[in-house]
Amino acid sequence: MKNYFSALSLIVLSLAFSHCKSGLVTTSNGCYNLINSAQAQNKAGDYSTALDNFNTVLKKCDAYDAKEKAFAGKAGALNGLHQYNDALEAANQGLKINKNSLDNLFEKASAELGLGMDADAKAEFNTILGLTEKNRNTTQRANIYAKMAEIDTRQHMYNEALNNIQQAINTDNGNTAFYIQRGDINTAAGNLSAAVDNYDEAIAKDGNSTAAWRAKTNAIIRLYQKKYGTNDAGTLGKKISTTDRQTLCNSIRTSQQKGVNDAAIGLVQLSVCK
Repeated sequence: MKNYFSALSLIVLSLAFSHCKSGLVTTSNGCYNLINSAQAQNKAGDYSTALDNFNTVLKKCDAYDAKEKAFAGKAGALNGLHQYNDALEAANQGLKINKNSLDNLFEKASAELGLGMDADAKAEFNTILGLTEKNRNTTQRANIYAKMAEIDTRQHMYNEALNNIQQAINTDNGNTAFYIQRGDINTAAGNLSAAVDNYDEAIAKDGNSTAAWRAKTNAIIRLYQKKYGTNDAGTLGKKISTTDRQTLCNSIRTSQQKGVNDAAIGLVQLSVCK
């Protein structure tokens, strides 16, 4: 009997230790619904409301899986508000619960990117790529490649940036933003003709994309400014050929029809498209 109680005591102690180590791991329905609601608010750009809700989850929900998600969501809201130091702290709190939390790693990297900690951010993204290699979460992996391309562009590593954005496109070829980003990389590198082609690819994906039409029109303007050796709209209007004028003015008119309202583009229109 003594041995029986000794064994039972060991089991109870073991379970107690396990509970203390891992905490509650089952999220209640109320916490689950609040997390989903706050995540939707983050996606909609309502970061302040999302932040309040994630803070409520952290105060009221004891389950570790709820807290892990809430810290990631809080970090995401803070990143959306450009409060990168606080976002970094929140993500690190989430990583204390689960060091392999993909959402917290992503938000940590995003915060580091916002703080200019490019090397650290790139290391986090590479960690996520390694963790997601087997489950093939294509949307997430594609976004990580795009983030890495953003880092490369900031460091003027344009070939690496183009390689990474191509990886993003290969992984998720339906995302219009990746084609726009490829155009932005080529624009930053001075490859303006290639950039225009990239923006045309984005427009082929989504012909109503205001961002793509604005980017394309601005790239065409820069291309002709370079070709005719002037940044002055009036001088460009005097120098530009009939064919180039038609190309530029058609792009301006279409971009405006798609909702582009850009003062600099409007100034060029007044000088060139008389």
